[in-house]
Amino acid sequence: MRIIIALIFFSISDWCIAQSDSVFLFSYFKNNGKDGLHLAYSQDGLKWTALKNDQSFLKPVLSKDSLMRDPCIVRGADNKFHMVWTVSWNQRGIGYASSNDLINWSEQQYIPVMHHEDSARNCWAPEIS
Repeated sequence: MRIIIALIFFSISDWCIAQSDSVFLFSYFKNNGKDGLHLAYSQDGLKWTALKNDQSFLKPVLSKDSLMRDPCIVRGADNKFHMVWTVSWNQRGIGYASSNDLINWSEQQYIPVMHHEDSARNCWAPEIS
């Protein structure tokens, strides 16, 4: 199981899962990307606790493969969380969704970032900053 995807630091005052008001957040996938978005938190960056009993926060619906691999999440200037991910083994686009709270997500969008490149095989492990 591959788990290193994205690491962000955020406030969790609404979740009440730790004594401090800030933690490290880790996004990851399971089941080769079929299971969707998973999140874990840590207060020290060494010991991690899966959130939601290690259940998916968002199930993939894009592409014929229905994958959500390599989720990358950043908090934007608009204070929203923006996520991109790998949607397929062989499509030339990526997935995108946003959230105000990491629990409720916008409709998933397919972004055809490499459709203009005929020789491209896929789009893999997208990152945003």
